[in-house]
Amino acid sequence: MDFDPNIFLSEYADAFNSRDPERLRSFFALDDPRFAVFEDYSGELFDGEGYGVLLESAFDATAEMDFDLLRSDRFGELTVVHAIQKLTEMDEEEGIAEALIRATLWVDVAGQSPRVVTAHFSLVPLSGSECCPPGGCRD
Repeated sequence: MDFDPNIFLSEYADAFNSRDPERLRSFFALDDPRFAVFEDYSGELFDGEGYGVLLESAFDATAEMDFDLLRSDRFGELTVVHAIQKLTEMDEEEGIAEALIRATLWVDVAGQSPRVVTAHFSLVPLSGSECCPPGGCRD
């Protein structure tokens, strides 16, 4: 299967932004015995059932998601995708808040459509009041 990580990440973000939990779930191989997602900021390691429940909360989300692809490497039937996931929350009183999350996704590309088999999400470290995302630090 041809796999374009930019298209995959864009469609994943679109599913989140449209608040469509079922479509969002279609990006993950929740029933695969290899499935696991670790979020180091929550300290949680999810199996398919637990992560499926978590994805249901996308319906109530108010942030917008986007990705910046850093790198993608194919290893046979798996592709490892490294990206920065950006979640942007707009609040009239608080202004704009942005979370930058490092995402490492192992995507099974052997089937009809690509599915995340395992993933690791971690916050991009902050440096004082500055944040150093890809491309350099902000002043």
